[in-house]
Amino acid sequence: MTLFSKKSDVDFLQLLIQSAENALQTAQMFRTAMMGDKPPTDFVKAIHDLEHQGDSITHEIFKGLNKVFITPLDREDIMELASKVDDVTDGIEATIARFDYLNLTYTDQFMRDFSAVIVDSCQHMLDAFKLLARKKYMQISEHTVAINSLENDGDRLMREGIRQIFLAKKDIYEDFKLKEVYERLEETTDACEDVANILESVVLRYS
Repeated sequence: MTLFSKKSDVDFLQLLIQSAENALQTAQMFRTAMMGDKPPTDFVKAIHDLEHQGDSITHEIFKGLNKVFITPLDREDIMELASKVDDVTDGIEATIARFDYLNLTYTDQFMRDFSAVIVDSCQHMLDAFKLLARKKYMQISEHTVAINSLENDGDRLMREGIRQIFLAKKDIYEDFKLKEVYERLEETTDACEDVANILESVVLRYS
């Protein structure tokens, strides 16, 4: 019995699309949580469940890579794309968890703006993966450029948010909570950019 199947019976590109769809759904729920109609902690369990679902998709991708020999992209590309999309979902879940264990009961405009950036980034990721599955390589660049621009927006929001903390000093513990959230959100936009960078590398090699 051979360790690898000669032909892939695992649809890796479809699994990547599912992972990106899950990331987008997580981002949209986080966006709702940041809008303030309900306490942010009301969304902790639902977002955790989505993060767990994302882990399951990533695990299925990795398990499939151990079973097959022929893959639609380089194995390393599939592994990195799956890991980085998972990082995006993890980042959103880690952010909402901070509202729980830091006892942060409110949101602000920086958080709301960050949530919009992350939703847009996840939408572009999903659109790019759909194009990847159809081998529309040249059209992917439109989405990777947009994600890179959105990551710059994330950098700006973090800088402006931290600047505001020091300009309008409040309770030191409250300031710490805000800084924790801003920095974790910026790391999540970085993870989106990581996905875009890998996709750009794939486009260069396959187009």
